[in-house]
Amino acid sequence: MNAKGILVFSLAANFGLLGVVIFLLAKPPATHPAGAAQNNSSAAPVQKNKSKSAEKIFTVSTTNALKIDWHMVESEDYRQYIANLRSIGCPEETIRDIITADVNKLFESRRKQMQATSTNKFEFWKAGSMFGAMMDENKIKQQQEMAKEKRELLKTLLGVEPEEKADMALLVNPFQDMLDFLPDSKQSKIIELMQTYQAKAMKTFKDGAPDATDMKQMQKVQKEMEAEMAKILTPDEMENYQLRLSQTSMMMRMQLASFDPNEQEFRDIFKLRKKFDDENGVMGMGLSDDNDKMKTAQKELNDQIKGILGPDRYPDYERAQDYAYQAIAKVAQREGLPKEAGVKVYDMKKAAEEEAKKVRADKALSDEQRKSALQAIRTETERSMGEVLGQKGFDSYQKQPTAYWLRSISPNPKSAETK
Repeated sequence: MNAKGILVFSLAANFGLLGVVIFLLAKPPATHPAGAAQNNSSAAPVQKNKSKSAEKIFTVSTTNALKIDWHMVESEDYRQYIANLRSIGCPEETIRDIITADVNKLFESRRKQMQATSTNKFEFWKAGSMFGAMMDENKIKQQQEMAKEKRELLKTLLGVEPEEKADMALLVNPFQDMLDFLPDSKQSKIIELMQTYQAKAMKTFKDGAPDATDMKQMQKVQKEMEAEMAKILTPDEMENYQLRLSQTSMMMRMQLASFDPNEQEFRDIFKLRKKFDDENGVMGMGLSDDNDKMKTAQKELNDQIKGILGPDRYPDYERAQDYAYQAIAKVAQREGLPKEAGVKVYDMKKAAEEEAKKVRADKALSDEQRKSALQAIRTETERSMGEVLGQKGFDSYQKQPTAYWLRSISPNPKSAETK
């Protein structure tokens, strides 16, 4: 995937991720008219706490209304609670609504408790952390078990299968992890704001893949959204939001996987790159047509990052942004090889390309000599790469789109059938 492709994906993912949770959060959870049940112990599924609610009115006939004290009806035992509701003539449909709302509150409390005690916090500086938050296997399993337990409890209490769709809010809600630094009240406000701006941003995709003008508009919407967020969040909260969900941070997580920055390195680089992106567009794309100005700004950014990382660590950062190196590093990782193996193969690539450049520039060579020399460079490079990656790893690498550079040194020999 080229730079523009990654940028489009990042922009789409940032706004498109919202589509996963829009319908989850658009409607507030049903509330018990008498208050929320709490999770007390293993007996919680059949026990509930009495409410502090005042008096309620139930219509028990077409002509009369009975005024009762809610404490006359409520019970810590759900079964007794249901019996009491029936004894005052409460309609079955209303009983189902009351009990379902109460049970939902009970399990929502348990979900929040599970989230609060989880040690698996969102690590924004790690590649794949966003998708890991969406599809955490252990968490999904826990939430599925909780959803199953809730359905079985409702069926036991009410005698019928609960009439509800799959509780997607229990299964996939990455914002619970990604916005874990915010209190619930601010999370709701931020998500509502993101929903509003999502609709604006996604208009750029209605006619297919966005062009340069569409990308400028998308980034404009992003800036407008963040300006509104800054009115809700404190400076520290805003920085934490941007470290998790800004275009800059998403691009960094996709680009720097093989660099594997620690938290402080990610924060330091982010500050510099966010400033650059605000002034020039993400990766310098979309906001300026002045190439010379862009090159100068990019060089200044690289110099600043090199100053932070130092001469030993900066080459890792620089390599990580080359898609050719990313492909090599991924193959090496899959083969269980150390990081140094990927670096060694990448250096072979650069050396081979440099040698090929010299051969092409040598005017003393005939066409046949040049062709033979280039083929020799490719053959030797492939042999050396095979020694490092192993035959299986090298065969896998050759299938990668970024392996075209080998063919650019010397084309594949024609098969006997095509001669």
